[in-house]
Amino acid sequence: MNKTFEEIFAEMLAEKASKAELSELNSTSKVSIWRLLLQVVSFVIYNFQLAANLHLQEIRDLIASQKVFNLRRYRNEALRFQYGFDLQPETDKFKSTYEDNGVDVIATDEQIEASKIVKYAACNRVIENSRSKIVMKIAPADLDGVFTTDQMEAFSKYIEEIAPAGDHVTIINYLPDILNFSFKIKYDPMVLKADGMNILTAKYPVQQAIENFLKNLPFNGELSVQKLETAILDVDGVIDLQTLQIQSKWIDPAQNGYGIYQPINMAVIPVSGRFKIEDFTGLQYIV
Repeated sequence: MNKTFEEIFAEMLAEKASKAELSELNSTSKVSIWRLLLQVVSFVIYNFQLAANLHLQEIRDLIASQKVFNLRRYRNEALRFQYGFDLQPETDKFKSTYEDNGVDVIATDEQIEASKIVKYAACNRVIENSRSKIVMKIAPADLDGVFTTDQMEAFSKYIEEIAPAGDHVTIINYLPDILNFSFKIKYDPMVLKADGMNILTAKYPVQQAIENFLKNLPFNGELSVQKLETAILDVDGVIDLQTLQIQSKWIDPAQNGYGIYQPINMAVIPVSGRFKIEDFTGLQYIV
């Protein structure tokens, strides 16, 4: 319903012309009473249309901006966190100022951006002991690192303040899961050396392929053993591949460190949200 005033008035004229009982209203004057009445009615309809469209847009904006907490919003809220900034009273919006020696200072764009320390986040809903909870995994820009105790205290308080009452949120701030493997690789001696180094580039393409495969996994993405094998087989100079073993270990809070390695049969999602490789001694090259 987006008609112009002229279109509405033209429709009124056409409807009037279709009524034989109104044929006596035939004055051609632009200021005739009947024509002015139609113009007034057309103007009222046109303005009602504008008001209806405005109301509809307001409803759409309210629907689009409603803040129902789902997994996507939990993730977005984690990425929105600003370390060092407090929330405005009774809102979920961060202050744009900070206090320096008793004086409120307007934060620069660079300071605001630097305060957004959570660069990776993923959320899942799990059932534990017949109770539903949100598991939120987060990581800094340096995927090999973790957040400090001070940073986690601030982040936990932030999530506690914005989360709906009744939601149980567990925050995972772990060092990367460690991936360990043993592959027997049949190689082409015209392309690779016995230690896997490319003859022309002096680089180690199998190691690079594995590292690139892990980098391309989304945060908290599933590692597929078959897809990892395919990435290795696509390396120039690799003829065939046998997977002897592939396993991973992750931070176990009960042990105050990493647990023992667990085999990966087909695929696995890292507990910390990402993987790390400590060494490539599990690569065996055969002719």
